Amino acid sequence: MSQFHSSLSRRDFMKALGLTAVGAAALTAPTFKDLDEVISSPEGKLNRAWWIKDRELENPTVELDWSQMKRSDGKWTGQDASCQTYFMGADEQKKRSAQATAYTAEKLKANAPGMNLRDTALSSGIYQAPISYMGLQTSKTPAQLGVPKWSGTPEENAKMMRAAARFYGMATVGFAEISQQYKDKLVREYDKAASHKKYIFEDVAVGYEGTDKLVLPASVPLYDMAFLHPLSKEMYRTWPSSNIGGAGNSIRYSQWSIIQPRLQQFARTLGYQIYGYTTPVCGAIPTIATNTLTGTVEGGRNNGVCISPEYGSTVGAFSVVMDIPVAPTPPIDAGIWRFCQTCHKCSEACPTGSIPDDKEPRWDIPQIYGKADNTHVPGKKQFWTDGVSCWSLKATFGGCGQCMGICTFNTGAAGIHSYVKATLASTPMFNDFLWRADKWWGYGAHEDKENWWNLTQPSLGFDTTVGVTHSTY
Repeated sequence: MSQFHSSLSRRDFMKALGLTAVGAAALTAPTFKDLDEVISSPEGKLNRAWWIKDRELENPTVELDWSQMKRSDGKWTGQDASCQTYFMGADEQKKRSAQATAYTAEKLKANAPGMNLRDTALSSGIYQAPISYMGLQTSKTPAQLGVPKWSGTPEENAKMMRAAARFYGMATVGFAEISQQYKDKLVREYDKAASHKKYIFEDVAVGYEGTDKLVLPASVPLYDMAFLHPLSKEMYRTWPSSNIGGAGNSIRYSQWSIIQPRLQQFARTLGYQIYGYTTPVCGAIPTIATNTLTGTVEGGRNNGVCISPEYGSTVGAFSVVMDIPVAPTPPIDAGIWRFCQTCHKCSEACPTGSIPDDKEPRWDIPQIYGKADNTHVPGKKQFWTDGVSCWSLKATFGGCGQCMGICTFNTGAAGIHSYVKATLASTPMFNDFLWRADKWWGYGAHEDKENWWNLTQPSLGFDTTVGVTHSTY
């Protein structure tokens, strides 16, 4: 594990960047003599570091043209077999599916590291409980308890919901008002689940789930609550061909199948309603979009992944629609999107060639297998990942999440990593040096798959104290 902890001193690192004494003044931050003062300052002890800047609402670092955007159809994703068939043809889709089944069986019988029996058992242990759009509806309401419904300011409500979400198992939490623009552009037109129900706004006091539709109240103010569930970096470093990595990826959905009902029951007892996922992987609003707009993450080179300043790219993103009034949280600028335009680490490592290596993001969406790409919604100036080749090909060699596992931002919150993050956020001129230094120092390199079983990791594989300011932690 020593390869993931550099012995480079903070002073030597600063010298390498030219950030000694006067050089550090180039940072766009309060006046400090060097980075040691930055990290030890009051600004460095806030819930989020001083270098994570707020932007205007609905204006993330990835440039948007809302006029081009439209509601997405959950069926058109690279994960969906019918979508793959549309682009590749039925024969090729069936061929790749058969290759995936054969590869998995072969590696299991060969006792291959990452795909042997105990690795497979670990992945098999990830159970997803059934969840529903409206929730259990079994907790007592204020009327049943003989008290008025909860009434707080939007700011108080946001604090309350964030505290509850963190207690129930989530980490970073953001909020947005579901404006008409959200309704017209972001709320899915059709759900991703097999039933493919349509999201509809109706003039009702409380939404409901019908036989062919998922109804949201049109005249009731609605709000979006976005979450991040951190994942195990060490498990993601075992990709590709790894059921250990598969377990590390799937645990988020198992956790969400427990967390969502808790939140829905909590809201019901307060006198409100949360409209949740229909299955642990199918929600009303695309989660990368909502987490980017509410400031929990920034976009990256792989537009199928979002990146947290605190947790890197090894995160699961979720969101729910609710009628609890909350104060919105703005998008952020932590230098991540700018850095990703210089860094090519994930595109170089992608075994399916699905992540573009372009030098500049673009508005136009490239074709997939000679056909117009309808898996992406226009209106974003970004790099466009081919989700069809990603999902269909990685299955043929035992799965992959290598792009997330090797990300430059998958470092801890302490030591030299804090300096790196502060530097890339404030001084973009060093971005090229920093992503290459990340490669030189070996961060994100593949772990010995068998060695994962010998590691002593925190519960659930991530540090739950990130962002905590209470003195007992």
